[in-house]
Amino acid sequence: MKIILFALLLPSLSIAASLVPDSFSANFEESFVSAVNGKTKKSFGKIDYQYPSHIRFEKISPDSSTFVSNPQKSWYYVPPFVKGEKGEVTIQESNKLVLTKFLDSLKNGLENNKLFTHKYNKAELVLTFTKAIQKDMGLRQAILVAGSDAKKITSLKDFDNLILVYNDGRKVSLKFVDLKENTHFEQKHFEFEVPSNTKVSQGK
Repeated sequence: MKIILFALLLPSLSIAASLVPDSFSANFEESFVSAVNGKTKKSFGKIDYQYPSHIRFEKISPDSSTFVSNPQKSWYYVPPFVKGEKGEVTIQESNKLVLTKFLDSLKNGLENNKLFTHKYNKAELVLTFTKAIQKDMGLRQAILVAGSDAKKITSLKDFDNLILVYNDGRKVSLKFVDLKENTHFEQKHFEFEVPSNTKVSQGK
């Protein structure tokens, strides 16, 4: 479950205070240093979000997966690696996801937020999660990086990238590309139609 939360959390953490639109769509480039060989690995995908509690996260390459959630239900789908084999989907009630609560709480602004504290450090906006959230998600901080004074940023799309800091010190960087605010989505965009030949599991 932590893998699902991490994947979704990457783009959503960039929303802060008045910077968050009612909806947005963006491509992203994720990069991190492999603990195995020390090389930088990259992946690419797309995120769509609509308040409240609607999200579609698609990881396109090098490995694909899809996470879709609305106020009632969520789906996490991994397609088969080999054609003809079964894909896998995990379905659960979305109100049980810490992530959903986190995303919607960002609409309430940075001050007095129950999930994190914040501070500005020149070109950075640093969100530090509470101990309970750190335990649930395995994440200690989210750092939003701007090209200038972060306090002067007035739009979500003006941040250059996001750095996620894990409890064990690992860091993952996410760069947003072609972010479009206040995007219109059809209702079914935040529902997932399970393909045939798919193993279905019910999440807790």
